[in-house]
Amino acid sequence: MRNLKAPIIVGGVLLSVLSASAQAEITILDKNKQSDSLLAPLSLQVGGSIRPEWIFQNTENKTHGDSSGHDGGTRFRFSGDYALSDHTSVIGNYELGVNMYHLLDIKSGYTEGTDLLKKRKLYYGLKDDRYGTLTFGKQFSVYYDIVGSKSDVWDNDGQAAGYGVGVSGDYDGSLRPMKSIKYTNTLGDFTVEAGYLLPETELAVSDELHYRRDGGAALGVDYAITKTLTWSNVYSLTNARVKDSNFSDDEKQYHQQTTATALTWQPGAWYLVATGNYYNNFVPSHQSDVNQNNYFAGSGYGVEGFAGYTFTLSKEYLKSVQPYVAADSLKLKGNENYEANHVYLGTAFDFGHHVSLYVERTLANAPGQSDITAVSFYYNF
Repeated sequence: MRNLKAPIIVGGVLLSVLSASAQAEITILDKNKQSDSLLAPLSLQVGGSIRPEWIFQNTENKTHGDSSGHDGGTRFRFSGDYALSDHTSVIGNYELGVNMYHLLDIKSGYTEGTDLLKKRKLYYGLKDDRYGTLTFGKQFSVYYDIVGSKSDVWDNDGQAAGYGVGVSGDYDGSLRPMKSIKYTNTLGDFTVEAGYLLPETELAVSDELHYRRDGGAALGVDYAITKTLTWSNVYSLTNARVKDSNFSDDEKQYHQQTTATALTWQPGAWYLVATGNYYNNFVPSHQSDVNQNNYFAGSGYGVEGFAGYTFTLSKEYLKSVQPYVAADSLKLKGNENYEANHVYLGTAFDFGHHVSLYVERTLANAPGQSDITAVSFYYNF
């Protein structure tokens, strides 16, 4: 089967690259209001991003780097919209992650045993321009939509945000949770989102411990104070349990809570954002002796900030340059005594033709971490 997957995906990549020379999102089927056929109300799009990346890590003696690189998050997405009326549509979205180094068998760029393919999203639902959108499946969480995405704008981010510090964003509801229901609607200057998480299968978080989500819910609001200033707030609760895999009756229930806020300001060519997150039984403990009774760190907080200015050049092969600075801090209270701080200095280059490049330096002041330089190439279509 693997021998068949490789040429199929490579062929799809080449077709996408050739087709994307004129536009970023490729429409392979558009609605036809002049036709009475069953396919007339249907539209289909395909898109994605190919992302090779190189990481260079500084140690006391010398600089190490993965000279051949690795996959930094290549994905392909497919979306559809079937109009039931002038106001209402059935929608669906599927996004597949592909480790291109694994696919091309570049052994220095991936670890044996890692996934070649990963389902990033798969959801469907109803969209109505009057009453909002209701979807079910594996999709972005309310937390990520309302707060997390606001500061997910640099390369090595997420080290203080909920989607990067929890058990797993697919399970704890912080990034792309499976088996989730989400409702979204815009009412004037307010965008409201509500979500519900269904129970999920167990996840092995260590050789002895398993994590299981029993359910959860979230509520978030975006408030457009002005055309350039947005205030965002979200609260999420995930009920879960951690148990010893050797003794199935030895488990502890947790009520994982995240309360977060973000202020986003976009005056002219600036993008400025600050986020704050308060966690309770959400971040796994950093202590050495961890069991089901102390698996989570209790309370803690994470803050992030980003400031970037885009210089528009409009040259044939250099459309814009955005230098930026960002910072984050994660601190866990109680018996943890854990704190991690980072400063990021980077520049994003947009070469046009859907090609961009990020060069970023991370200055780390965190246990077990050293400074790194990341170089990430994006081809978006």
